[in-house]
Amino acid sequence: MTDHNGGIPMREADVMTSPRPAGGRIEGLPGWYFLLVGLLVASTDLSQQFSDRYAWAALLPVAVLAVHLTLWFTLLSRRRKYLRAVWRSKQALGLVAVLFVLRLLLQVGLTKLTDEAAPLHSYRHLVIGLVMLVVTTAGAWFDQWLVLRVVNRDAR
Repeated sequence: MTDHNGGIPMREADVMTSPRPAGGRIEGLPGWYFLLVGLLVASTDLSQQFSDRYAWAALLPVAVLAVHLTLWFTLLSRRRKYLRAVWRSKQALGLVAVLFVLRLLLQVGLTKLTDEAAPLHSYRHLVIGLVMLVVTTAGAWFDQWLVLRVVNRDAR
């Protein structure tokens, strides 16, 4: 999304200088949205864990993505301009890098651990999915809280 300056993408600094909403404070995303983001990240592993037993589990990532996009373009459309700038912050990019490294470390660590303990092998994707769900949800919420705290401090 672009701002009102002729198609130039917004950055975190643009949020601080762009016109504020009527109340003066920029509202962040609701808490349930971060749980949905965490579920989107974890959905592939959760799908792999349960697709052998439940055929519908293979569609979990597609269903969560459809819900995510529907909400993004309907309920959350008013806040998109500000939130895109928040998600482009250095903290958000750092969060993506941390999540990527965490996913790789979990995969390698659980593979080595499950080679030695056979019963754990069947729960590998469940463990990875749940860890990614919690870390993504908490990290994305904290990132937004941190950026909006600074941005809204200027509104007071």
